[in-house]
Amino acid sequence: MTRFRLRNIIALALLGPCSLVNSAATPLATTRAQAISMVRTILASNTVSCRIKKTLSVEASQTKTGWRVTAKVVMGVSGTPRNETLMWTVASGQAVPASQIASEVNSGCP
Repeated sequence: MTRFRLRNIIALALLGPCSLVNSAATPLATTRAQAISMVRTILASNTVSCRIKKTLSVEASQTKTGWRVTAKVVMGVSGTPRNETLMWTVASGQAVPASQIASEVNSGCP
C-alpha cells in the first residue's frame, strides 16, 4: 500500500463520520411554495370533515427554522359561516400545527 493511498484511507475514516453526522443534523430545505402546498393539501383533504366552505388565502413567512404558514378560511360550523385563521410551522418537509384550530383541522376535526 502506498503512502498516498494510506493517507486517503485515514482521511476518509476520520472525515467520513463527521460528514455523515453533519448531513444528518442539517434539515432539508423546504421552499415557500412547498410549505404552502403542504398546508393546502391538509386543507383539501379535510374540507368536508371540517366543514371548510372556502379558503380565502394561504401565505408563508420565513422563520429561522423554516416557514410560518397562515391560512384564512371560512368554516361553516352549525350552519353559521365563521372566518378562521389557522397556522402551521413547516420545516424539514413537515407541517406542524401552530394553533388549536390548525391542530383540529390537521387531525380531521373529530
